[in-house]
Amino acid sequence: MTPPHSTGSFRSRILKASFWAVGGDGISQAIRLGSNLIMTRLLAPEMFGVMALVTTLMVGLTLFSDLGLRENIIQNRRGDDPRFLNTVWSIQVVRGFLIWFATLAIGVALFLAGRQGLMTGDSVYADPVLPLAILVTSVSAIIFGFQSTRVSTAARHLAQKQLVLMEIYSQLLGLGVMIAWALIDRSIWALVAGGIAGYAARTALSHLMLPGPANRWEWDPAIVRELFQFGKWIFLSSLLGFLAMNSDRLLLAGFIGSELMGVYSIAFLFISALQMAFMKLNGAVAFPALSEVQRERGQELKQTYYNFRLRLDSAILAVSGALALGGDWLIELLYDHRYAAAGDMLQVLAFVLIAQIYGLADQCFLALGKPKLLSLLNVIRAVAIFALVPLGFKLHGMDGALWGIVLSYFAAAPVSLYLKARQGLLNGKREAVVMLAAIILVTLEDLVRLTLG
Repeated sequence: MTPPHSTGSFRSRILKASFWAVGGDGISQAIRLGSNLIMTRLLAPEMFGVMALVTTLMVGLTLFSDLGLRENIIQNRRGDDPRFLNTVWSIQVVRGFLIWFATLAIGVALFLAGRQGLMTGDSVYADPVLPLAILVTSVSAIIFGFQSTRVSTAARHLAQKQLVLMEIYSQLLGLGVMIAWALIDRSIWALVAGGIAGYAARTALSHLMLPGPANRWEWDPAIVRELFQFGKWIFLSSLLGFLAMNSDRLLLAGFIGSELMGVYSIAFLFISALQMAFMKLNGAVAFPALSEVQRERGQELKQTYYNFRLRLDSAILAVSGALALGGDWLIELLYDHRYAAAGDMLQVLAFVLIAQIYGLADQCFLALGKPKLLSLLNVIRAVAIFALVPLGFKLHGMDGALWGIVLSYFAAAPVSLYLKARQGLLNGKREAVVMLAAIILVTLEDLVRLTLG
């Protein structure tokens, strides 16, 4: 059974996809928050600190091996060809085993380093449970490698409903396993088991819930070459993008202990949830839509881009301002005294969200078939976070590190504007209005905080 072709007007399909993407992500994040609230009452903060590092390492290895398979299916004219899809799936399976092997190697290396006394002190890397947690979690890479390409095909056609339901079902299953385990054994293994169960459910449901032909092993050398030609830049961009967006935890893990890392992970939970919401809207709706516009009526790409930006910018500025003002109240309302410091962290990290304004340009460059430009932006972001976080920590401790994280997200903004101008996608007046609005927001936030004192 082949996936249905897109039906309805372009606008109606975007609205429908946006409804499901935003609504589904809202439900997904609510489940994630509910899970976090439950588990923080069952487990100690240091367990979340260790798990934050394990998750970051797994995400990093996944992105380090990213060949843009999903983006290829969405952007490529052959994205519905079964032979093309089967070749993509075969590469994906091989990649899953390679990620698993690399994760095992890291876990064993950390274990041996600990046995030799190389990992000492109070850092997260010295936590004795970390190597085993990495080794057990690594099986999720194999499981996820078998996910059906129907997921990417559905995204190509803006068919978000089934994708959203699949995500919610798998989250609920993972949450159920996590809570059941924690009630029996209040250890980090509840978090590990819940994560693996969620991956298993997502992979199984991708084959059972979504329409389209079943995947089978197929290896077309011409298609592989084509995939790698496009994917080599996605690989570089993803690697650098991971470093830009996740190195805060990798760096902080070497400066602070598991308990403070656990508190930071609570603050960053809210930021990452909102980042994921905006990125989901960009990746699940904007990118397929921009790709379709570029394929069929390229002269409308700029207008379509700024139509998306109008709504996105307003939402980002509003949410960022709300968290900058009320982040401490939110943490105090939801968590016990052990996590109180996360409130002040959240108020600083809220400004990270404003940088998401420039994220939609990344999808435009991909729609144009120019992932090389995205790689350049991610180089700047990665260099910035590796320079600013250690410098900030050295100068002002944890507060300095937090502001280093915030500033690193804006490092590539001037180059992004320049590249948009080179591609004929820049509306200078619109960008100036957004910048002015962001400056006013930051100024008002400072004034209100000083007044409330």
